Amino acid sequence: MAGSGMTTIAPKVGGCELGNMVHDYGLGMNGIVVGDAFVEPAKERGASHDLKWEWLVLYEDGDLQGADTNDLQVIT
Repeated sequence: MAGSGMTTIAPKVGGCELGNMVHDYGLGMNGIVVGDAFVEPAKERGASHDLKWEWLVLYEDGDLQGADTNDLQVIT
């Protein structure tokens, strides 16, 4: 799933990198960034279009999900 590619980093994220602990405002959870930009195929979700994510995050509830840069805040 994970792949390399250019990722735009919003100022809110403050230099998010692999291994950073982050808070996801969209989900209201914390997690660890475990991958960079990737595409979640539509067929995996039973949808009509692929989803493009900027980060792959392992969340505190054990779920591995995509995240958008603007939803993340690096926890220091």
